[in-house]
Amino acid sequence: MIGKHIAPGDVVIIEPRSNPKNGDVVAALIDGETTLKTLVMRGGKTYLRAENPKYPNLVPADELVIQGVAITLVRKLR
Repeated sequence: MIGKHIAPGDVVIIEPRSNPKNGDVVAALIDGETTLKTLVMRGGKTYLRAENPKYPNLVPADELVIQGVAITLVRKLR
C-alpha cells in the first residue's frame, strides 16, 4: 500500500466495523481472499482500490465482506 505509506513489515491494527466510510483503508474478504485496500463507493458500486500502481483495483465478482477498518499503524525503527 505504497500510496498510504504502509510498508512490508508494518503492523496494521484493524477495528471490527461493519459501516466503513468511502476512502477508509479496510481489511476485506473479496471472493474468498482477504486483503488490505482502500474502500471506494461510487455511483452505487463498491470496489477496493489498490494503493500501489503495480496492482489492479479489485471489483468483487461474487462476495465482498468488510472485516474491519484500519485505525493504527505500527512500524519498527531500525
